[in-house]
Amino acid sequence: MLMDDKKPDEKLIRAYRTGNNRAFEILLKRYEKPLFAFIFRFVGDKQTAEDLFQQVWLKILGGFDSYVEKGKFGSWLFGVAHNCCIDYLRSANVSLRNDLSYEEGFDHFASETATPDEIIIQDEERLWLEKAIGELPEDQKEVLLLRLYSNMTFKEIAKQLNCPLNTVLGRMHYAVAHLKKMSAAVFRER
Repeated sequence: MLMDDKKPDEKLIRAYRTGNNRAFEILLKRYEKPLFAFIFRFVGDKQTAEDLFQQVWLKILGGFDSYVEKGKFGSWLFGVAHNCCIDYLRSANVSLRNDLSYEEGFDHFASETATPDEIIIQDEERLWLEKAIGELPEDQKEVLLLRLYSNMTFKEIAKQLNCPLNTVLGRMHYAVAHLKKMSAAVFRER
């Protein structure tokens, strides 16, 4: 039986529960890039990110039987990933890194119709933004990365982080304000 790649996550989960392994392959493919990017940016090391990526999917596979379709699968997946990253950082006694090298593991996002000069500018701006995100305070970076990569609502992020919604909103507000302030200083010089 062929599976439709456009099926909602919940239908794919139900299909996987009935023995359709193709359904899991579709879910994996659907979330592979954003999940890896989230983990990589969180821990700042490609090898560690690859290990945690595998660990997350093993936990997901082991948890499908107990998964309840109350929320979005993506929120659950990124919640598991967030917990794995936090557990790793605690066990390794490290904090969210500020010196991340974002070059590895990311696709080129420049438009195919962009000129070489535009591609260089886009790359410089992307690299600057990635570095600036790495310099944010840990609590702000955590909220920003969850919002960017997981498509979780702020309410879901608050639940995941076990803190009030207003705290999450405040952290996001300050993260954006910090990024604007840093960009104004950098791009004013150009």
